[in-house]
Amino acid sequence: MRKNQFCFVAGALFISLFLTSPAMAQLESGLGASLTGASSAAYYYISKPGEITMPVNLWGYVKNPGRYEVPISTDLIQLVSYAGGPLADADMGSVTITRVVRREDAIRKVEYSVNLNHLDKLDDKALNLEPGDTIYIESVSFKVADIFNFITTAAIITASIANVISVTRTR
Repeated sequence: MRKNQFCFVAGALFISLFLTSPAMAQLESGLGASLTGASSAAYYYISKPGEITMPVNLWGYVKNPGRYEVPISTDLIQLVSYAGGPLADADMGSVTITRVVRREDAIRKVEYSVNLNHLDKLDDKALNLEPGDTIYIESVSFKVADIFNFITTAAIITASIANVISVTRTR
């Protein structure tokens, strides 16, 4: 009887740890859903027939990340819109654009950040895209939900350990 109770409590502890693990939290978030098909390449062609296009890459916390073939007049806001918009955890205050610049014999990468939270403070030039640009939208690094998940996990582990101790002391 004592062994069965211990196995039950240990099993409950294992299930509690699994359900509150970061992997499970990621599956519940929008990112986990968007990354499930990440093994296959995502390529989107958005253009009218005969329109001049350019390739750009959009990575990170958007609904449909991937390589986009878009009209040459497409700006950053339009590209994010084509991708289904940012996910809830997206940090729109620090969108990174990486651009390869070719000048005569030199090739270098230029990286700059755009704050899309304050569109009224941006000039149109900051939103312009060029062929081959790679745009990366990071996640918000700190969330209240993270603290809540940590506290909940700690409480479940503490309660499970207390149950194991209680069961072993009663015998």
